[in-house]
Amino acid sequence: MTQISCQINGGSITPKMNGIKPLPTGMSGFPELRESAMIYVDKTSLVARIAANRGFFFLSRPRRFGKTLLLSTFESLFRYGLRDFKGLEIEKIWDDPVTYPVIHLDFTACDLFSSIEEFKDSFDALLRRAAAGAGLIMPAVNARQGRRNTLQCFEDLLRDLKVPAVLLIDEYDHPLNKCLDNKELFEDVSGVLASFYSALKRVSPKLRFMFITGICKYRDLSAFTSGNYITDLSMDPEYGTLLGYTEDEIKSYFGSYLELAAGSLGIGVNECFEKLKSYYDGFCFDLASSTHVFVPWSVLSFLSAPKSGFMNYWFESGGRSTVLLNFMRNHSLRDPAEYGQDRVMSIMDVSSSRGIDDFSDVILLNQTGYLTIKRCEGFSLILNYPNEEVAESMALLYRNRLFGDRDPDSLFNLPVTSLFERYPVEEIPQKLNVIFKGLDYKNYPLKDEYSLRAYLQVYLYGLGGA
Repeated sequence: MTQISCQINGGSITPKMNGIKPLPTGMSGFPELRESAMIYVDKTSLVARIAANRGFFFLSRPRRFGKTLLLSTFESLFRYGLRDFKGLEIEKIWDDPVTYPVIHLDFTACDLFSSIEEFKDSFDALLRRAAAGAGLIMPAVNARQGRRNTLQCFEDLLRDLKVPAVLLIDEYDHPLNKCLDNKELFEDVSGVLASFYSALKRVSPKLRFMFITGICKYRDLSAFTSGNYITDLSMDPEYGTLLGYTEDEIKSYFGSYLELAAGSLGIGVNECFEKLKSYYDGFCFDLASSTHVFVPWSVLSFLSAPKSGFMNYWFESGGRSTVLLNFMRNHSLRDPAEYGQDRVMSIMDVSSSRGIDDFSDVILLNQTGYLTIKRCEGFSLILNYPNEEVAESMALLYRNRLFGDRDPDSLFNLPVTSLFERYPVEEIPQKLNVIFKGLDYKNYPLKDEYSLRAYLQVYLYGLGGA
Protein backbone atom coordinates (compact mmCIF):
# COMPACT_ATOMS: atom_id res chain seq x y z
CA MET A 1 0.00 0.00 0.00
CA THR A 2 1.36 3.44 -0.93
CA GLN A 3 2.28 5.55 2.08
CA ILE A 4 1.10 9.15 1.79
CA SER A 5 2.08 12.14 3.89
CA CYS A 6 1.80 15.86 3.22
CA GLN A 7 4.12 18.78 2.85
CA ILE A 8 3.22 22.44 2.43
CA ASN A 9 4.61 24.40 -0.51
CA GLY A 10 3.74 28.03 -1.10
CA GLY A 11 0.51 27.78 0.89
CA SER A 12 -0.85 24.62 -0.78
CA ILE A 13 -0.73 21.04 0.43
CA THR A 14 1.12 18.63 -1.83
CA PRO A 15 0.88 14.86 -1.41
CA LYS A 16 4.26 13.28 -0.76
CA MET A 17 4.40 9.57 -1.50
CA ASN A 18 7.16 7.02 -1.18
CA GLY A 19 8.92 6.79 -4.53
CA ILE A 20 6.97 9.65 -6.11
CA LYS A 21 8.40 13.14 -6.38
CA PRO A 22 6.36 15.97 -4.85
CA LEU A 23 4.49 18.43 -7.06
CA PRO A 24 6.32 21.72 -7.80
CA THR A 25 3.58 23.90 -6.31
CA GLY A 26 4.59 27.40 -5.24
CA MET A 27 8.10 26.97 -6.64
CA SER A 28 9.49 29.41 -9.24
CA GLY A 29 13.22 29.12 -8.50
CA PHE A 30 14.96 26.47 -10.62
CA PRO A 31 17.87 25.67 -8.24
CA GLU A 32 15.47 25.36 -5.30
CA LEU A 33 13.11 23.15 -7.31
CA ARG A 34 15.96 20.83 -8.28
CA GLU A 35 17.38 20.76 -4.77
CA SER A 36 13.95 19.84 -3.39
CA ALA A 37 13.72 16.90 -5.82
CA MET A 38 10.31 18.04 -7.02
CA ILE A 39 8.89 17.08 -10.39
CA TYR A 40 10.50 19.13 -13.16
CA VAL A 41 9.02 18.83 -16.63
CA ASP A 42 12.19 18.78 -18.68
CA LYS A 43 12.18 21.66 -21.18
CA THR A 44 15.95 21.97 -21.21
CA SER A 45 16.45 20.85 -24.81
CA LEU A 46 14.50 23.96 -25.85
CA VAL A 47 16.32 26.06 -23.25
CA ALA A 48 19.65 24.93 -24.69
CA ARG A 49 18.53 25.64 -28.26
CA ILE A 50 17.77 29.26 -27.31
CA ALA A 51 20.71 29.80 -24.97
CA ALA A 52 23.24 28.53 -27.51
CA ASN A 53 22.68 31.73 -29.48
CA ARG A 54 24.49 34.95 -28.70
CA GLY A 55 21.24 36.80 -29.08
CA PHE A 56 18.37 38.78 -27.56
CA PHE A 57 14.91 37.25 -27.22
CA PHE A 58 11.38 38.11 -26.13
CA LEU A 59 8.60 35.75 -25.04
CA SER A 60 5.01 36.73 -24.28
CA ARG A 61 2.79 34.44 -22.22
CA PRO A 62 -0.20 34.92 -19.87
CA ARG A 63 0.25 34.79 -16.13
CA ARG A 64 0.71 31.42 -14.42
CA PHE A 65 2.57 29.79 -17.29
CA GLY A 66 6.02 29.66 -15.67
CA LYS A 67 7.85 32.64 -17.16
CA THR A 68 9.68 33.28 -13.89
CA LEU A 69 10.80 29.64 -13.63
CA LEU A 70 12.09 29.82 -17.21
CA LEU A 71 14.23 32.87 -16.42
CA SER A 72 15.50 31.18 -13.27
CA THR A 73 16.52 28.22 -15.46
CA PHE A 74 18.48 30.49 -17.79
CA GLU A 75 20.06 32.18 -14.79
CA SER A 76 21.23 28.90 -13.29
CA LEU A 77 22.63 27.73 -16.63
CA PHE A 78 24.65 30.87 -17.32
CA ARG A 79 25.75 31.47 -13.74
CA TYR A 80 26.57 27.92 -12.62
CA GLY A 81 26.81 25.88 -15.81
CA LEU A 82 25.31 22.39 -15.51
CA ARG A 83 25.39 22.32 -11.71
CA ASP A 84 21.59 22.09 -11.36
CA PHE A 85 20.89 20.07 -14.53
CA LYS A 86 21.95 16.56 -13.58
CA GLY A 87 19.97 13.96 -15.49
CA LEU A 88 18.25 16.47 -17.78
CA GLU A 89 18.36 16.61 -21.57
CA ILE A 90 20.63 19.64 -21.66
CA GLU A 91 23.50 17.61 -20.19
CA LYS A 92 23.84 15.83 -23.53
CA ILE A 93 24.02 18.96 -25.68
CA TRP A 94 25.35 21.95 -23.72
CA ASP A 95 28.99 22.60 -24.54
CA ASP A 96 29.63 26.15 -23.29
CA PRO A 97 32.11 25.82 -20.40
CA VAL A 98 32.03 29.54 -19.59
CA THR A 99 29.92 31.08 -16.82
CA TYR A 100 28.78 34.70 -16.85
CA PRO A 101 27.62 37.48 -14.51
CA VAL A 102 23.82 37.40 -14.64
CA ILE A 103 21.80 40.58 -14.14
CA HIS A 104 18.18 39.67 -13.34
CA LEU A 105 15.57 42.44 -13.42
CA ASP A 106 12.09 41.59 -12.11
CA PHE A 107 9.79 44.49 -12.98
CA THR A 108 7.05 43.29 -10.64
CA ALA A 109 9.21 44.99 -7.99
CA CYS A 110 8.25 48.32 -9.61
CA ASP A 111 4.74 48.06 -8.29
CA LEU A 112 4.04 50.86 -5.86
CA PHE A 113 4.02 54.12 -7.78
CA SER A 114 1.43 56.74 -8.64
CA SER A 115 3.67 59.33 -10.30
CA ILE A 116 6.59 59.30 -12.70
CA GLU A 117 8.93 60.44 -9.91
CA GLU A 118 7.96 57.45 -7.77
CA PHE A 119 8.44 55.13 -10.73
CA LYS A 120 11.91 56.54 -11.46
CA ASP A 121 12.93 55.99 -7.84
CA SER A 122 11.63 52.41 -7.96
CA PHE A 123 13.32 51.73 -11.29
CA ASP A 124 16.66 53.16 -10.12
CA ALA A 125 16.53 50.94 -7.03
CA LEU A 126 15.76 47.93 -9.22
CA LEU A 127 18.79 48.57 -11.44
CA ARG A 128 21.10 48.87 -8.45
CA ARG A 129 19.78 45.71 -6.76
CA ALA A 130 20.10 43.71 -9.96
CA ALA A 131 23.67 44.89 -10.54
CA ALA A 132 24.59 44.06 -6.94
CA GLY A 133 22.99 40.61 -7.32
CA ALA A 134 25.39 39.97 -10.21
CA GLY A 135 28.34 41.06 -8.08
CA LEU A 136 28.59 44.42 -9.87
CA ILE A 137 28.56 47.76 -8.11
CA MET A 138 27.39 50.96 -9.75
CA PRO A 139 28.76 54.31 -8.55
CA ALA A 140 26.46 56.46 -6.48
CA VAL A 141 24.53 59.24 -8.22
CA ASN A 142 25.29 62.74 -6.95
CA ALA A 143 23.63 65.42 -9.07
CA ARG A 144 25.35 68.30 -7.26
CA GLN A 145 28.73 66.99 -8.34
CA GLY A 146 27.62 66.44 -11.91
CA ARG A 147 27.55 62.64 -11.63
CA ARG A 148 25.40 60.78 -14.11
CA ASN A 149 21.92 59.44 -13.36
CA THR A 150 21.32 55.80 -12.48
CA LEU A 151 20.49 54.66 -16.02
CA GLN A 152 23.66 56.27 -17.36
CA CYS A 153 25.65 54.60 -14.60
CA PHE A 154 24.07 51.26 -15.50
CA GLU A 155 24.97 51.73 -19.17
CA ASP A 156 28.55 52.65 -18.27
CA LEU A 157 28.75 49.63 -15.99
CA LEU A 158 27.83 47.30 -18.86
CA ARG A 159 30.12 49.07 -21.31
CA ASP A 160 33.10 48.67 -18.96
CA LEU A 161 32.60 44.95 -18.28
CA LYS A 162 35.67 42.81 -18.85
CA VAL A 163 33.55 39.74 -19.64
CA PRO A 164 30.14 39.58 -21.36
CA ALA A 165 27.08 39.60 -19.11
CA VAL A 166 23.68 37.91 -19.34
CA LEU A 167 20.60 40.11 -18.85
CA LEU A 168 17.25 38.59 -17.85
CA ILE A 169 14.14 40.78 -17.64
CA ASP A 170 10.99 39.34 -16.08
CA GLU A 171 7.53 40.92 -16.66
CA TYR A 172 9.01 43.90 -18.52
CA ASP A 173 5.52 45.34 -19.11
CA HIS A 174 4.34 45.26 -15.49
CA PRO A 175 4.82 49.01 -14.85
CA LEU A 176 3.00 49.85 -18.09
CA ASN A 177 0.13 47.48 -17.32
CA LYS A 178 -0.35 49.21 -13.97
CA CYS A 179 -1.09 52.56 -15.61
CA LEU A 180 -3.00 51.46 -18.69
CA ASP A 181 -5.95 53.48 -17.39
CA ASN A 182 -3.80 56.64 -17.02
CA LYS A 183 -2.55 57.72 -20.44
CA GLU A 184 -0.29 60.53 -19.19
CA LEU A 185 1.48 58.33 -16.64
CA PHE A 186 1.65 55.49 -19.16
CA GLU A 187 3.46 57.70 -21.66
CA ASP A 188 5.86 59.01 -18.99
CA VAL A 189 6.74 55.49 -17.83
CA SER A 190 7.03 54.36 -21.44
CA GLY A 191 9.53 57.15 -22.06
CA VAL A 192 11.75 56.04 -19.19
CA LEU A 193 11.66 52.42 -20.36
CA ALA A 194 12.33 53.41 -23.98
CA SER A 195 15.50 55.16 -22.80
CA PHE A 196 16.47 52.00 -20.95
CA TYR A 197 16.10 49.77 -24.03
CA SER A 198 17.93 52.29 -26.18
CA ALA A 199 20.82 52.12 -23.70
CA LEU A 200 20.79 48.32 -23.88
CA LYS A 201 20.96 48.49 -27.66
CA ARG A 202 24.03 50.72 -27.45
CA VAL A 203 25.87 48.25 -25.21
CA SER A 204 24.54 45.08 -26.85
CA PRO A 205 28.07 43.91 -27.83
CA LYS A 206 28.75 43.53 -24.09
CA LEU A 207 25.82 41.15 -23.60
CA ARG A 208 26.22 37.43 -24.22
CA PHE A 209 22.47 36.85 -23.99
CA MET A 210 19.28 38.72 -23.13
CA PHE A 211 15.82 37.26 -22.53
CA ILE A 212 12.70 39.34 -21.83
CA THR A 213 9.29 38.06 -20.71
CA GLY A 214 5.94 39.79 -20.43
CA ILE A 215 2.27 39.62 -21.27
CA CYS A 216 1.77 42.48 -23.74
CA LYS A 217 3.95 43.72 -26.56
CA TYR A 218 4.06 47.51 -26.50
CA ARG A 219 5.09 49.37 -29.60
CA ASP A 220 6.27 52.52 -27.82
CA LEU A 221 9.47 50.94 -26.53
CA SER A 222 12.57 51.05 -28.70
CA ALA A 223 13.02 47.30 -28.15
CA PHE A 224 10.02 46.56 -30.37
CA THR A 225 10.25 49.23 -33.04
CA SER A 226 11.17 48.56 -36.67
CA GLY A 227 14.72 47.36 -37.13
CA ASN A 228 14.79 46.14 -33.52
CA TYR A 229 17.47 43.80 -32.25
CA ILE A 230 15.23 41.44 -30.29
CA THR A 231 13.87 38.17 -31.72
CA ASP A 232 10.25 37.53 -30.74
CA LEU A 233 9.68 33.84 -29.95
CA SER A 234 6.11 34.32 -28.71
CA MET A 235 4.34 32.70 -31.65
CA ASP A 236 7.16 30.63 -33.12
CA PRO A 237 5.89 27.05 -33.62
CA GLU A 238 9.32 25.73 -32.62
CA TYR A 239 8.78 27.10 -29.10
CA GLY A 240 5.02 26.66 -28.79
CA THR A 241 5.51 24.17 -25.93
CA LEU A 242 8.38 25.96 -24.17
CA LEU A 243 5.95 26.86 -21.36
CA GLY A 244 2.92 24.82 -20.34
CA TYR A 245 2.52 21.04 -20.27
CA THR A 246 1.82 18.85 -23.30
CA GLU A 247 -0.43 15.77 -23.16
CA ASP A 248 2.61 13.49 -23.24
CA GLU A 249 4.28 15.44 -20.42
CA ILE A 250 1.15 15.21 -18.26
CA LYS A 251 1.03 11.43 -18.70
CA SER A 252 4.79 10.93 -18.30
CA TYR A 253 5.47 13.18 -15.30
CA PHE A 254 2.14 13.17 -13.45
CA GLY A 255 0.78 9.69 -14.16
CA SER A 256 0.83 8.63 -10.49
CA TYR A 257 -1.01 11.79 -9.47
CA LEU A 258 -3.62 11.18 -12.19
CA GLU A 259 -4.22 7.74 -10.72
CA LEU A 260 -4.63 9.24 -7.25
CA ALA A 261 -6.98 11.93 -8.57
CA ALA A 262 -9.09 9.38 -10.43
CA GLY A 263 -9.34 7.29 -7.27
CA SER A 264 -10.35 10.33 -5.23
CA LEU A 265 -13.13 11.16 -7.69
CA GLY A 266 -14.25 7.57 -8.21
CA ILE A 267 -13.65 7.60 -11.96
CA GLY A 268 -11.27 5.89 -14.35
CA VAL A 269 -7.85 7.30 -15.18
CA ASN A 270 -8.75 7.88 -18.83
CA GLU A 271 -11.91 9.74 -17.86
CA CYS A 272 -9.94 11.82 -15.37
CA PHE A 273 -7.40 12.75 -18.04
CA GLU A 274 -10.12 13.69 -20.54
CA LYS A 275 -11.74 15.96 -17.95
CA LEU A 276 -8.33 17.47 -17.19
CA LYS A 277 -7.97 18.23 -20.91
CA SER A 278 -11.39 19.82 -21.22
CA TYR A 279 -10.80 22.07 -18.22
CA TYR A 280 -7.13 23.07 -18.43
CA ASP A 281 -5.72 22.25 -21.90
CA GLY A 282 -6.12 24.01 -25.25
CA PHE A 283 -3.72 26.97 -25.10
CA CYS A 284 -2.00 27.51 -28.45
CA PHE A 285 0.94 29.86 -28.86
CA ASP A 286 2.07 29.22 -32.41
CA LEU A 287 1.00 30.72 -35.72
CA ALA A 288 0.75 27.30 -37.34
CA SER A 289 -1.76 26.19 -34.65
CA SER A 290 0.22 22.95 -34.46
CA THR A 291 0.70 22.68 -30.67
CA HIS A 292 -1.38 23.09 -27.54
CA VAL A 293 -0.55 23.01 -23.83
CA PHE A 294 -2.15 22.81 -20.39
CA VAL A 295 -1.80 25.75 -18.01
CA PRO A 296 0.62 24.52 -15.29
CA TRP A 297 -0.93 26.39 -12.36
CA SER A 298 -4.39 24.88 -12.79
CA VAL A 299 -3.06 21.35 -13.40
CA LEU A 300 -0.89 21.46 -10.27
CA SER A 301 -3.69 23.02 -8.21
CA PHE A 302 -6.09 20.25 -9.23
CA LEU A 303 -3.58 17.44 -8.63
CA SER A 304 -2.78 18.93 -5.20
CA ALA A 305 -6.44 18.74 -4.12
CA PRO A 306 -8.35 16.43 -6.49
CA LYS A 307 -11.19 15.80 -4.05
CA SER A 308 -12.32 19.39 -4.68
CA GLY A 309 -13.00 18.46 -8.29
CA PHE A 310 -12.16 20.43 -11.42
CA MET A 311 -12.24 23.93 -9.96
CA ASN A 312 -11.73 27.27 -11.69
CA TYR A 313 -8.19 28.26 -10.65
CA TRP A 314 -7.68 30.59 -13.60
CA PHE A 315 -9.96 33.52 -12.72
CA GLU A 316 -8.41 34.51 -9.40
CA SER A 317 -4.79 33.52 -10.09
CA GLY A 318 -4.24 34.45 -13.74
CA GLY A 319 -7.50 35.62 -15.24
CA ARG A 320 -7.75 38.91 -13.37
CA SER A 321 -4.43 40.27 -14.51
CA THR A 322 -3.51 43.89 -13.84
CA VAL A 323 -3.39 44.76 -17.52
CA LEU A 324 -6.89 43.43 -18.21
CA LEU A 325 -8.54 45.02 -15.17
CA ASN A 326 -6.90 48.39 -15.83
CA PHE A 327 -7.93 48.26 -19.49
CA MET A 328 -11.53 47.55 -18.48
CA ARG A 329 -11.72 50.70 -16.35
CA ASN A 330 -11.79 52.86 -19.47
CA HIS A 331 -13.03 50.36 -22.06
CA SER A 332 -15.89 47.94 -22.45
CA LEU A 333 -15.58 44.35 -23.39
CA ARG A 334 -17.49 43.50 -26.51
CA ASP A 335 -21.18 42.71 -26.29
CA PRO A 336 -21.72 39.73 -23.95
CA ALA A 337 -24.11 38.43 -26.59
CA GLU A 338 -20.94 37.47 -28.49
CA TYR A 339 -19.94 35.07 -25.70
CA GLY A 340 -18.50 31.85 -27.11
CA GLN A 341 -18.30 33.03 -30.71
CA ASP A 342 -15.15 32.66 -32.80
CA ARG A 343 -13.11 35.82 -33.35
CA VAL A 344 -11.24 36.21 -36.63
CA MET A 345 -8.05 38.27 -36.73
CA SER A 346 -5.22 38.62 -39.19
CA ILE A 347 -1.87 37.09 -38.28
CA MET A 348 -0.34 40.57 -38.37
CA ASP A 349 -2.90 41.94 -35.88
CA VAL A 350 -2.26 39.11 -33.43
CA SER A 351 1.54 39.20 -33.65
CA SER A 352 2.18 42.97 -33.90
CA SER A 353 3.14 45.30 -31.06
CA ARG A 354 0.57 47.86 -29.91
CA GLY A 355 0.37 51.41 -28.65
CA ILE A 356 -1.89 52.47 -25.81
CA ASP A 357 -4.49 53.87 -28.22
CA ASP A 358 -4.86 50.83 -30.47
CA PHE A 359 -5.21 47.95 -28.04
CA SER A 360 -8.50 46.19 -28.71
CA ASP A 361 -10.32 43.95 -26.28
CA VAL A 362 -9.75 40.95 -28.57
CA ILE A 363 -5.98 41.55 -28.73
CA LEU A 364 -5.80 41.94 -24.97
CA LEU A 365 -7.94 38.87 -24.32
CA ASN A 366 -5.58 36.91 -26.56
CA GLN A 367 -2.45 38.15 -24.79
CA THR A 368 -3.89 37.52 -21.33
CA GLY A 369 -4.91 33.97 -22.28
CA TYR A 370 -8.69 34.27 -22.56
CA LEU A 371 -8.67 33.79 -26.32
CA THR A 372 -6.28 31.36 -27.96
CA ILE A 373 -5.54 30.22 -31.49
CA LYS A 374 -7.91 27.47 -32.59
CA ARG A 375 -6.88 27.22 -36.22
CA CYS A 376 -5.18 29.09 -39.04
CA GLU A 377 -7.03 29.89 -42.28
CA GLY A 378 -4.75 31.54 -44.83
CA PHE A 379 -3.56 34.81 -43.31
CA SER A 380 -6.22 34.76 -40.59
CA LEU A 381 -6.34 33.16 -37.15
CA ILE A 382 -9.52 31.88 -35.54
CA LEU A 383 -9.58 32.62 -31.79
CA ASN A 384 -11.80 31.26 -29.04
CA TYR A 385 -11.62 30.11 -25.43
CA PRO A 386 -9.02 27.39 -24.83
CA ASN A 387 -11.02 25.33 -22.34
CA GLU A 388 -13.93 25.18 -19.91
CA GLU A 389 -12.04 26.90 -17.09
CA VAL A 390 -11.32 29.96 -19.22
CA ALA A 391 -14.82 29.94 -20.76
CA GLU A 392 -16.24 30.10 -17.24
CA SER A 393 -13.80 32.87 -16.33
CA MET A 394 -14.85 34.83 -19.42
CA ALA A 395 -18.47 34.45 -18.35
CA LEU A 396 -17.50 35.88 -14.95
CA LEU A 397 -15.93 38.92 -16.63
CA TYR A 398 -18.98 39.46 -18.79
CA ARG A 399 -21.31 38.88 -15.86
CA ASN A 400 -19.55 41.53 -13.82
CA ARG A 401 -19.91 43.95 -16.76
CA LEU A 402 -23.59 43.11 -17.18
CA PHE A 403 -24.56 43.64 -13.57
CA GLY A 404 -21.80 45.71 -11.98
CA ASP A 405 -22.74 46.83 -8.47
CA ARG A 406 -26.29 45.60 -8.99
CA ASP A 407 -25.22 41.98 -8.75
CA PRO A 408 -27.94 39.98 -6.88
CA ASP A 409 -25.58 38.31 -4.44
CA SER A 410 -28.28 36.15 -2.90
CA LEU A 411 -28.40 34.12 -6.11
CA PHE A 412 -24.97 34.66 -7.59
CA ASN A 413 -23.25 32.49 -5.05
CA LEU A 414 -25.38 29.47 -5.89
CA PRO A 415 -24.12 26.78 -8.27
CA VAL A 416 -26.41 26.31 -11.26
CA THR A 417 -27.60 22.93 -10.02
CA SER A 418 -28.49 24.45 -6.63
CA LEU A 419 -30.55 27.16 -8.31
CA PHE A 420 -32.70 24.53 -9.97
CA GLU A 421 -32.74 22.15 -7.01
CA ARG A 422 -33.59 24.82 -4.43
CA TYR A 423 -36.67 26.20 -6.14
CA PRO A 424 -39.66 24.55 -7.87
CA VAL A 425 -39.51 24.70 -11.64
CA GLU A 426 -42.43 27.14 -11.80
CA GLU A 427 -40.53 29.64 -9.60
CA ILE A 428 -37.35 29.67 -11.74
CA PRO A 429 -38.60 32.32 -14.21
CA GLN A 430 -39.45 34.61 -11.29
CA LYS A 431 -36.00 34.14 -9.79
CA LEU A 432 -34.37 34.83 -13.14
CA ASN A 433 -36.45 37.99 -13.51
CA VAL A 434 -35.02 39.19 -10.20
CA ILE A 435 -31.56 38.67 -11.65
CA PHE A 436 -32.28 40.54 -14.87
CA LYS A 437 -33.72 43.53 -13.02
CA GLY A 438 -30.11 44.15 -12.02
CA LEU A 439 -28.87 44.43 -15.61
CA ASP A 440 -26.98 47.51 -16.75
CA TYR A 441 -29.57 48.22 -19.46
CA LYS A 442 -27.94 51.47 -20.51
CA ASN A 443 -24.79 49.73 -21.77
CA TYR A 444 -26.25 46.27 -22.39
CA PRO A 445 -29.91 46.56 -23.47
CA LEU A 446 -32.05 43.49 -23.96
CA LYS A 447 -32.84 44.04 -27.62
CA ASP A 448 -34.36 40.69 -28.51
CA GLU A 449 -34.70 37.05 -27.53
CA TYR A 450 -31.16 36.36 -28.78
CA SER A 451 -29.57 38.85 -26.39
CA LEU A 452 -31.71 37.59 -23.49
CA ARG A 453 -30.61 34.02 -24.20
CA ALA A 454 -26.96 35.08 -24.46
CA TYR A 455 -27.06 37.07 -21.19
CA LEU A 456 -28.71 34.15 -19.42
CA GLN A 457 -25.98 31.83 -20.73
CA VAL A 458 -23.28 34.20 -19.44
CA TYR A 459 -24.96 34.40 -16.04
CA LEU A 460 -25.39 30.66 -15.65
CA TYR A 461 -21.95 29.78 -16.99
CA GLY A 462 -20.44 32.34 -14.65
CA LEU A 463 -21.96 30.44 -11.78
CA GLY A 464 -19.92 27.42 -12.78
CA GLY A 465 -21.17 25.04 -15.35
CA ALA A 466 -24.30 25.91 -17.25
